[in-house]
Amino acid sequence: MTSIELQDKRWLLKGNITFKEILPILDQVNHYDWKESIILDLSQVSEIDTTIISFILEQKRQAKKFGKQFNLENSPESLKSLASLYGIENLI
Repeated sequence: MTSIELQDKRWLLKGNITFKEILPILDQVNHYDWKESIILDLSQVSEIDTTIISFILEQKRQAKKFGKQFNLENSPESLKSLASLYGIENLI
């Protein structure tokens, strides 16, 4: 099951993160107040598609708008490969 746990300054993303599963996650994070910088933990992510890149870039944009950081931890190799394919590894 796909989910995101918002734990203070850490968001733990779990399960498949594809176009099919992203809407409930967006519902949860769209109301974040950005009082703190966030670390997105991807250690429990199984399957991904390009949807996760859009999600990450949007959260980085939101964080920057509020003067905060949005960083990744435990990025799977599949995400690194996708970022490299699109030439945005420096943004991810």
